[in-house]
Amino acid sequence: MFFTGTAIGQVSYPFMAQEVDSICQHALQLIKIKNSLVWQQQLNEMQKGRIDDDIEYLNSQKTELNDEKQLIDQELADINKQLDSLIYVRPQRPRPKANLMDLIEEGLTFSGDYGLNINQLALSNWAAGGESSSTGKAFANINLVYQRSTFEQKLTGAFAFGISHFADKRIEKQDDKIDLRYTLLLHSKQKLKYSLVSTFNTQFANGYKYPNDSTVISGFFAPAYLTLSGGITYKTTDNVFEVYASPLAGKMTFVLIQDLADQGAFGVKGGYYKEDSTWVPGEKLLPALGANVIINYRQPIGKMITYTTTLNCFYNYFEKRDDNRLKLDVNWENTINFVISKHISTILFLHFKYDHNTTFPVYQEIEGVQTVVDNAPKLQFKESLGIAFIHKF
Repeated sequence: MFFTGTAIGQVSYPFMAQEVDSICQHALQLIKIKNSLVWQQQLNEMQKGRIDDDIEYLNSQKTELNDEKQLIDQELADINKQLDSLIYVRPQRPRPKANLMDLIEEGLTFSGDYGLNINQLALSNWAAGGESSSTGKAFANINLVYQRSTFEQKLTGAFAFGISHFADKRIEKQDDKIDLRYTLLLHSKQKLKYSLVSTFNTQFANGYKYPNDSTVISGFFAPAYLTLSGGITYKTTDNVFEVYASPLAGKMTFVLIQDLADQGAFGVKGGYYKEDSTWVPGEKLLPALGANVIINYRQPIGKMITYTTTLNCFYNYFEKRDDNRLKLDVNWENTINFVISKHISTILFLHFKYDHNTTFPVYQEIEGVQTVVDNAPKLQFKESLGIAFIHKF
C-alpha cells in the first residue's frame, strides 16, 4: 500500500511532505511581501496627497503675490507721474550739433573749424615789377567749453602754418602760430565775475632772416610766452563783448635756442665774457610780474560778414630800463570773415604787435653805406587776404 491512515483528511503522504512544505513556505513569504508592498503603496498615496495639497496651496499663494505685485507697480507708476509733474522742465532750445564730447559728459561741448587759405599771384612782362608767387596756409580753431551751475571752463586754441613759393623756387614761411588760452570763470549774480586766465603762445618751426635762410631768428619755444593771472571778467549777456582785467599777472618768456639766448633775443639776459675771458651763456627764461588786460569783441555785420577782434595788453611792474621804451606788450588781432558759401569764405586778417623786448636793427647811412647804429622795438604788422576753404564742426 502507498498510504496509511484511518480517516480522510488525516491521511499522511510521506512522498510529498517536503515539496508541500516548501511551497507553503514560499507562498507565505510572497504573502508577506505583498502585504508590505500594499502598505508602502498606501503610504506613498498618502504622501502624494499631502504634496498635492502643498502644491495647490503654494500656487494659490503665488497667484495672490502676483496680484499684489501688479497693484504695487500701478501705484509706483502713478507716484512717478505725480513726481514728474512737480519737476520744472526747461524749454526746448536749439542745441549744437552732437559730437563726441557731448556723448562723453553732459555740459561739455567741443566746436571749431579748420581749413586751407590760398593766395596766388602770376606776373608776366609786368612793367611795374613784382614776382609770381603762391601762398598756402593751413589753420584750425578749437573751442572746448565745460559748464556747470557754479563755474565755466573754456579752452580755446588757434593754430596756423603757411608757406609762400616764389617763381625762383624760393620758399619762405608766411605764417606760423600756436595760441592757447584757458579760462576759469566763477558764476555769480553780479555782472563782474572772478576769473583765472592762462595763455600760451609760440610757433611750430624756425623763422629765418629772409632772403637769408641760414640765419635763425626764431623757433619752437624761441620765443614762447606763458601767462597766468587772476582777475575780474565782464561779459555781456549776448557774449558779443568781454573784457578781463588782472592787477596781478605773471609772465614767463622762454628762449630755448641757445644761440638766440646768447644774443639776448626777446629780452632775456644775453651771454657775455667775464673778466677772465670765461663765456657765460645767455639765460633762457625771463620772468615778469605785471597787469594784464584782455578784450574780446565779436560782431556780425549783416548776414554774411563777421568782425572779430582780440586785444591783449601786459604791463611789467618791476622792469627797470635806462631807455624810454614803453614797458607795455600789445597783441591785437583782427579778423573779418566774408562768407561766400557754407564752406568758402574770404578772410581778411590784420595783426598788430608791440613787444618792448623784441628789437629790430636801426639803420643809418654813413658814408653812403647803410649801417646798423642801434636796436629798438618797433610796431609789428601783418596782413593777409585770401580765399579760405573751411569745415566747421
